[in-house]
Amino acid sequence: MNQNLSLENHKSGLESEYEKRKVNSFELGKQAIDALLAEGKDVTLHNISKKTKEFDEQGIHFNTIRNHEELYAYYKEKSKSYKKKQKELEKHLPYRENKKHTFHEFEQLNPDRDLKNVYKQYMRLTKDELATRLIEAEQYIARGNQDYLKKLFETYEG
Repeated sequence: MNQNLSLENHKSGLESEYEKRKVNSFELGKQAIDALLAEGKDVTLHNISKKTKEFDEQGIHFNTIRNHEELYAYYKEKSKSYKKKQKELEKHLPYRENKKHTFHEFEQLNPDRDLKNVYKQYMRLTKDELATRLIEAEQYIARGNQDYLKKLFETYEG
């Protein structure tokens, strides 16, 4: 019984310590963001982290900003670079979802198409999307080679 009470006290002490750190991180991060805005500097996670070290020796790590809901919300509200990145991502989302631009049907590709436009379409894709596209193309080529060899073998037999 005595151990359970001691454990509960220890746990509540840890929770209160965590809450203090959480509040301190928010205040320090908010102060850094406001200072960066006043100086006219970009509000990025790394800049905030650096600025907090000017106010407090230890500072706060940029992952702390991401994991702290209130501080991250404040960062998203004040950061132009974050908003710019989000707009960029939003601009590309309709492209990825647009069925006209899904290249899964290799049989339908026209060899006389405008290669500049094709290049632009590929440049809009992410690395993951490009890798998926390349794998699909390789699979299509492999199946085509296999079909060609089957037909060649059948005509050779006959």
